[in-house]
Amino acid sequence: MARSGIRYEEVQDAAESLLGRGLNPTIQRVRELLGTGSNTTISEHLKHWQQQLAEAPKVILPPAIPEAVAAALDAFWKLAVQHAEAAFEEQRAIGAQAIAAAEQARDAAIAEQQQLRNEADDQRRRLEAAQSVNRELTDRLLVEQERRAAAESTIQAAEQRVQAATETIAQIRAETAARIAQLETTLHQTRVDMDQQLAEARQRFETERQRGEASEARWLAMLDQLRTEQTAERQTFATERQDWKNQEIAWREQREIQHRETTELRATLAVAEERQRTLVNEIEQLRPLLRLAETRYLDAIRDAEALRGELKAALADRQHLQRQLEARPPLPSNPVQTQAPDSP
Repeated sequence: MARSGIRYEEVQDAAESLLGRGLNPTIQRVRELLGTGSNTTISEHLKHWQQQLAEAPKVILPPAIPEAVAAALDAFWKLAVQHAEAAFEEQRAIGAQAIAAAEQARDAAIAEQQQLRNEADDQRRRLEAAQSVNRELTDRLLVEQERRAAAESTIQAAEQRVQAATETIAQIRAETAARIAQLETTLHQTRVDMDQQLAEARQRFETERQRGEASEARWLAMLDQLRTEQTAERQTFATERQDWKNQEIAWREQREIQHRETTELRATLAVAEERQRTLVNEIEQLRPLLRLAETRYLDAIRDAEALRGELKAALADRQHLQRQLEARPPLPSNPVQTQAPDSP
């Protein structure tokens, strides 16, 4: 709710005054005109005023439209285009941030997976050295090798999942970039078309206004001449009056044509606004794809964490075996002639 201190009627009068001078009623201009009021309060009053204008019933404009009203229509159209562009830029920035976050998560998962592979390689080398020192631990080392093989299989599966997630992100990123480029092209073409249509409409309004003023001046001159010559030329006046009626009929027909052109222009503006709303809806449809990519990366991270736990357990078993090896006495120099001791 707007704070007290400045009333809605004051903001409404200021906005209508600015429109009357051909200026766009922005928050700063309204505040300068009133000389007081906070930006938040003025903004809320302006939104309420614009909503009332949008909900107000449409009226049929006369042929001669004042320049101030034409400028106000142009200002409202530009303001709507700016809002649509701002929403489009905001959605594109959100998509870019989501892609960047997904790429960082992918790089972290790849680095962690590489570290796990290095640890597995170190463990394999140490297990091979343990096998050459003491043959009595062959069975346990075989079990350890099987666990290591299972860990490597898990690593390979994690690598495949990371690769699949990377390819999915690349595809989503390419589709998003292509869709954004298409939307930018469509939005630019829409703006160009609407600017051209508005320019043509203003030119037609101006031409019709000048034509109406010229016709009105000509009719007034004819009426003055008829009044001056009424007494001497009654029959001629009757003929001239019939001509004037014919011209009035033509003027009314011309006015109807202008009304139809104005109606067509408003319909074109409505189609353009609907096209902009469609573009915004298409941008909203891209957001679930980005959420799906983030979910896949989170799954890959959870798998990597589970793999790390398994590797830690394998490393603990290997350290336990190594301590047992170190606790045993050294083997004889000729293992063939000396009987091997029983396995603990």
